[in-house]
Amino acid sequence: MKTTLKAILIVFGFSCIFLGSAEAQVGSGFGIKGSLNYNSNGRYFKDAQAIWGNPWDNLGYNLGVFGKLDLGPVYLRPELGYTNIQSEINNTKVTTQRLDAPVLVGLNLLGSMVSVFGGPTFHYYMQDGLRDFDYNKYNAGYQFGVGLNFGSLGLDLRYERVMEGQSVLIDDVFTGNGDFVFQQLLLGLSLKF
Repeated sequence: MKTTLKAILIVFGFSCIFLGSAEAQVGSGFGIKGSLNYNSNGRYFKDAQAIWGNPWDNLGYNLGVFGKLDLGPVYLRPELGYTNIQSEINNTKVTTQRLDAPVLVGLNLLGSMVSVFGGPTFHYYMQDGLRDFDYNKYNAGYQFGVGLNFGSLGLDLRYERVMEGQSVLIDDVFTGNGDFVFQQLLLGLSLKF
């Protein structure tokens, strides 16, 4: 899996270099981004009931950078970010920290004011409060969403899911179900330079 992380970083690096040389194109450039994420762990209906009691329990955040290459109605947007995910399992709060590298392809609608996008995302787990033993630090998933663009300012709403579930000891102890899948809704704000 170390070769997978190296490949991700190489693809991201070449994308950023290419984006830097294409900066004169309208809509292309670099920027910073941040988002709030809500982690449901695959149990939306149960979590929806808990939101009314305490909406802050599973709220985390994401901070990072992105590059954007505008190709007319289609664009490529590689990103690199730090994500902090909060989870509550049977009144036990745990934190997961990871590096994320989404590679998104988008389609501009209504000029470039509205866009839809999707693509794979690659994860490296720096810390996982759900697991104390040796675990696979690499995973992949996908994101898709819709964005609004106001000049250099962007607002987007995304859904993300990891592809491979995790066996988690704490969940297994409390519920008898060892499968745990990160699923998030992300509300993000970005600023393109």
